[in-house]
Amino acid sequence: MPDRISRSRRSSAQQSLNPLSERQEEIRARAVRVLGKVRRGESLSKAARSERIKTATVKKYLRRQFRQEAPGKRWTPTKYDRLTVPMNVLTPQGPTTVPVRGSRERNILGRYNVALRKWREGQPGAEAELAKFKGQTVGGLSLITDAVLLASLEDADAIRFEELYASLVRGV
Repeated sequence: MPDRISRSRRSSAQQSLNPLSERQEEIRARAVRVLGKVRRGESLSKAARSERIKTATVKKYLRRQFRQEAPGKRWTPTKYDRLTVPMNVLTPQGPTTVPVRGSRERNILGRYNVALRKWREGQPGAEAELAKFKGQTVGGLSLITDAVLLASLEDADAIRFEELYASLVRGV
């Protein structure tokens, strides 16, 4: 019996001993974005092509997030996942990179950022949309919904969202 354990069968303890390289982290972030696009109705191959990644690579990094009913059938994503992904969350000190666990938290953060952009553009009803996130936390941090605090952060030029996922902001 071989001593080597395949990547897909490693325990989380074994995986933590061999963390991903920066390049692998960037590829994994692309694969997570592909997963999101597939969940929104795009085909796996089209979503992978738009992120410039092979479908085999997506399946290698996110095998448990996809199902295939039978050989030759389409790969469909699971409804939810518990993947931990570094993302940018707005704090009173400005954007902070935190590990966000699960597709539901990533979804909340994405909807919050859309509401925040609407508020910054001065669209009607944006404050009411932000108020829906009062008391919610993402990555252990409370989402800011106070218009006065958001205005002071905007005046200090602390609200910058080049990218929601943190791995691409690092310049990888």
